[in-house]
Amino acid sequence: MLMNEKIRFMRQQKGWSQEEMAHRLGMSFNRYGNIEQGQTKLNFAKLKEIAAIFDENVTALLGTEDKNVFHSIGDNTICTQNNFCSLYSDASQCKQNTQIEFNLEKQMIINAQLHIEIKLLKQINTLLQEKRTNKKNE
Repeated sequence: MLMNEKIRFMRQQKGWSQEEMAHRLGMSFNRYGNIEQGQTKLNFAKLKEIAAIFDENVTALLGTEDKNVFHSIGDNTICTQNNFCSLYSDASQCKQNTQIEFNLEKQMIINAQLHIEIKLLKQINTLLQEKRTNKKNE
């Protein structure tokens, strides 16, 4: 579940409307709606505020099973992407991690392709074994 989906889910569990949640956060209905639609990048302070309203800690919104990454560089802006959660004190660390994330994503694609190849090879092996068995039975 993405962060914006989790925020919407937690709000709905409380039985609050979007208007009520926007009021609790001191923001307009449209601005809050953008958060739930995943169209707004949240800063860490706002994320902490949302978690506090739900009487949860931030990790409840960022859970490790999610596909979230957040980079905190100076202004604490959170960017969600890929499969990681990270805080950085400077841009060079962020750039370095971006390369690591790219390499990991590339490796994950290669692994997925290898799994497909293995599945196809197993099918070929099964067909060859069946052919061999059929020839023996003739």
